[in-house]
Amino acid sequence: MRLNFEFADERVGDLKQLQAETGAESMKDLVNNALSLLEWAVKETEDGNEIAAVNAGDETYRVLVLPLLQRVAKRRVSREPAASSKNLPHAAR
Repeated sequence: MRLNFEFADERVGDLKQLQAETGAESMKDLVNNALSLLEWAVKETEDGNEIAAVNAGDETYRVLVLPLLQRVAKRRVSREPAASSKNLPHAAR
C-alpha cells in the first residue's frame, strides 16, 4: 500500500535531518523505525509504565510527554476497576 503525506517544508527538513543523523537508508526506513518506537511506547503505557530518558550520572530522568501517550494512559486508567479500601494499605484507610 502506498501512503502520501503532506508536510510543511520545515518538517520535511526535520525529517531529512533525522534521516542523515540516524543513517536511515530511506524515508521508509526512518518512518518504520519511528512507528516501531511509538508501538513500543504505546504498549508500555498500556501496561502502566512511563517512557523516560534516564541520566544515570545525574540520577535524574525526564518523562516523555506526548498527547498520544497521555490519551492511552487515560484510557487505561478509565478501564481499571476502582480500588476498594480493603486493597489499600492500612495507613491509607
